[in-house]
Amino acid sequence: MVVLEKNVFLCAMSNILVRFRLLFWAFILGFFSWSCNDGDVIVTSFDFDDSTLQDCGEAGGYVFFKINSGSTETISLRLGTSDQLFLESGTRTFTLDASTNFVNYRIFNSTVTNTYFCNEVPPSDPSISIEYFGNAGTASLTTVTGLDDDDSIVFVASEDNMEEGTGDLDNDGIPNFYDNDDDGDNVPTASEIGGDPDNPRDTDGDGTPDYLDIDDDGDGVLTRYEANGTLDPLSYSTDTSGVPNYLNDNISDSVVVDQFREHSYNFNSNMTLLINNLILVNGDEQITFETFDMGNIDDILTGIITVTPDFPEN
Repeated sequence: MVVLEKNVFLCAMSNILVRFRLLFWAFILGFFSWSCNDGDVIVTSFDFDDSTLQDCGEAGGYVFFKINSGSTETISLRLGTSDQLFLESGTRTFTLDASTNFVNYRIFNSTVTNTYFCNEVPPSDPSISIEYFGNAGTASLTTVTGLDDDDSIVFVASEDNMEEGTGDLDNDGIPNFYDNDDDGDNVPTASEIGGDPDNPRDTDGDGTPDYLDIDDDGDGVLTRYEANGTLDPLSYSTDTSGVPNYLNDNISDSVVVDQFREHSYNFNSNMTLLINNLILVNGDEQITFETFDMGNIDDILTGIITVTPDFPEN
């Protein structure tokens, strides 16, 4: 009976020693898997899944960055291109290097905010505890730009020149769907459609609405020629009624004007950002990603584009 109790005791002690050794080696392996800096253990989460992509800067120094939920870790991308981004739809690829385009992964000693990135000279506080630098890989920036002439006519997915789609009735290089003067007669479309875009005005009753008709009153003189040599037929009238000449078939005075007036249209751009084959380095340590999704920003750029189209030669 005594021998049995001794064996039970020895088995129990043996199991305790085995578990201790397993815990000991697990601790040692875990210790050396952490990133270290001057002997201090730095535990990184590298968790940006719930972080919002933000941006600062302009042509010559764009910065895109994310701050994790703990507000002490950040990842940022600097693009040194001098081009104005976000004006056109498409994808642009930038090669990461050591000077113009690069990534920083930083751990700070305290909370960091977006002002750290949005200042021309970053503040000294909070300070950086550890930093990884990424100068290998490529950044792919995809922009989707929406264009609108604000003329209340609904877009139609068509190349037909007589539709509010991708056709270009007046051959001015601006598709109808964002051309604010579809027929090129120097009267803005919004001024020609009348009060009901679903039933646009047709002054001469020829079946072609004014905004698509180069001779609105059907008097045989082009609308843009009925402006006394100016670029504004809408404001020129020689009749006591005050009706513009281009809408008065009793007046057919003509001055040739083969020139377009200034055009303007609204735009708003959304963007997404991916970094491919990213290698972040800190001394002998590396963090690698085949693809790192930085995220997206809606309405990153909005505004009005103003251009004066060239008049077509033919």
